Amino acid sequence: MSMNNQPTDVELEETERLYWVEQAQALERLEDNKDFQKVILDGYFKDRALDQVSLLGTEYIKQNGKRPEVMEILVAISTLQDHFATIKNIGAAVYDDMYEDE
Repeated sequence: MSMNNQPTDVELEETERLYWVEQAQALERLEDNKDFQKVILDGYFKDRALDQVSLLGTEYIKQNGKRPEVMEILVAISTLQDHFATIKNIGAAVYDDMYEDE
């Protein structure tokens, strides 16, 4: 830290880099967990998404104006998948960059 106890730009950058590496490592551990696989990867990302896509074509959903509600569920699933992809991509890039310098 600098003399006035404020972190320097380099220290902030290092903290940010470590954050993404730690996030990627934590996500990797989660994805190895059988319960996480069952509940999130299979249950939410696959089964729930497929169920909601199937609902979009039903007459009840179309006639009762329920498509926006179904779409919001699909957007939520997609947003979480995107968040995980962001963690993986940034974490891997930062990790590679950190250890490429050594």
